[in-house]
Amino acid sequence: MLQFDDVLKHILGEFGKYQKVLCVLIGLISIPGAYYAISPVFLAASTNSWCKVPDAAEVSAQICLANFTDNCVEMVKNLTIPSEHTDVGCGTTLSFDQCYRYNITYKEILYSIENGKTSHANYTKIKCDHGWEYDTSKYKSTVPQQFDLVCDREFLNAMATSFYMAGLLIGSFVYGYLLDKIGRKKGFLIGVAGMTVFGLITAFSTDFWMFAIFRLLSGMNSYGTYLAAFVFTTEITGPSKRTIAAMVFMIYFGVGYMMLALYGYLIRDWRTLQLVVSVPTILFLSYWWLIPESPRWLIAVGRKEEAEKIIRKCGRVNNVPVPDDISGDSWNPMKIGETERMDKIKHNEVKGTMLDLFRLPNMRKKTLILFYYWFVNTLVYYGLAFNTSNLGGSDYFNCFLAGAVEIPAYALGLFIMSTKRMGRRWSLFYTMVIGGITCVAATFVPPCGATLWIGITLATISKFSVTCSFGMVYVFSAELFPTPLRSTGVGMCSMCARIGGILAPQLLLMSKIWAKLPAVVFGVACILAGILILPLPETRGKKLPESLEEGERFGKKPNKGPDVYGKTSELEEKTSLPMEAIVEN
Repeated sequence: MLQFDDVLKHILGEFGKYQKVLCVLIGLISIPGAYYAISPVFLAASTNSWCKVPDAAEVSAQICLANFTDNCVEMVKNLTIPSEHTDVGCGTTLSFDQCYRYNITYKEILYSIENGKTSHANYTKIKCDHGWEYDTSKYKSTVPQQFDLVCDREFLNAMATSFYMAGLLIGSFVYGYLLDKIGRKKGFLIGVAGMTVFGLITAFSTDFWMFAIFRLLSGMNSYGTYLAAFVFTTEITGPSKRTIAAMVFMIYFGVGYMMLALYGYLIRDWRTLQLVVSVPTILFLSYWWLIPESPRWLIAVGRKEEAEKIIRKCGRVNNVPVPDDISGDSWNPMKIGETERMDKIKHNEVKGTMLDLFRLPNMRKKTLILFYYWFVNTLVYYGLAFNTSNLGGSDYFNCFLAGAVEIPAYALGLFIMSTKRMGRRWSLFYTMVIGGITCVAATFVPPCGATLWIGITLATISKFSVTCSFGMVYVFSAELFPTPLRSTGVGMCSMCARIGGILAPQLLLMSKIWAKLPAVVFGVACILAGILILPLPETRGKKLPESLEEGERFGKKPNKGPDVYGKTSELEEKTSLPMEAIVEN
């Protein structure tokens, strides 16, 4: 049978010119992917709001006309809206109540102004019954302003972001099946069409639930395009070059993150911004003519002739000769004894199921620790990303900075985890612990004066560290799970990550209880995740476990614990040798 890894290694090259061009092209989808994922920073930005008071505009106009005061709007607001001095960590500021106003009439307001009265604190308060007014000095229009997501409806703002994250989770199931059924290319294009259509419809939402549902559908298709592009990239590159190919997606995501900050700065209306980030996605439909189907998938489904055409085209671009009979073994020196070896593997292989992740004690421990690590990693990553506007300073600069650290963070992570001194475990430990400590520290720095930049720097270090671990944990998890459970294990970890993404916006609402609470929760969760990773075995330079038995023994003493059938070998109990050595002897 034609093995595509052999074709890459012995004919085409693992990462030739043709593969590089395709990776650069299809990796571009990560740019709009970043737009869609991070856009709530601007679309859902919170602004100051206060109750709309009947006839307040007329009163303000009359006051200005009569030259009673230079700041008539503020005077009317002081008379009609309750206010209090709030401690923001570096002094107090006057803030107006968002949900209540004084029960006062038009004539009473005019009478108070004419008699020099500046407050109505003794008046009864009533809930906002005529809607709200918003501060539009920073944002001309946002989703919370458009749909009045304040007071009793404030939680809906975070829910819309959680809907998008839920769409990512749904997309992992839908497109996981679809890509295997119809192919990587068609699945990618369906996702692109879905992103474009649902993104455009989102911009014309007439109520909150329409907005939330189409954000969910946008998230589902956005993840579908990412999954299709990532799988395609890994399938057309050789095993030793896949890490490099994966860096393309990370770089593009960081670029998209930074570009979003620029768009947010230039476009202050949420509908226009949504259109600007959605419309360019339609250009990716041209990939129907620009990229081929994955040859590996074509071979797997028996469409060998189509795969050979793509392989020959790749050979021409890479300037390497392609044998007339690609299926033959004459060009592949590795085929000697290959059939016997594969027969032996298939004969001894025990196929794993999801339950095997929990059935055996050592495997269960590793699985649960990884589940928690992935959950926290994504929870904190998006929690920090969506909390950009609360750091102080410029929302746009903070967002740009958060995107700028993505590229060096992933690069550093891939470097340190490959070093002998750090390896996988300690790299994951240090990045999460540093991220947790700086996250907690940043929230206790007053967001004003010279200390403002200290807080932003600490928050940036936290974002950098968590992003760094984000890239490393993929590799570590794939190396830790045995071959029969590798896809299942990483897939389940990814599901836990999506749950973390869904909860991140909701946990930010805890700031209403105590402003520092979300950052403290994120930081403590990070530190705990870093500590929990230490009992897991180091995988750098180690042979990957190929069976369930090897996976269960990986990381613990070989003379302890049950095998995959729940039994302990008597011979293994009496010796310190692993089972393979006993059999060979």
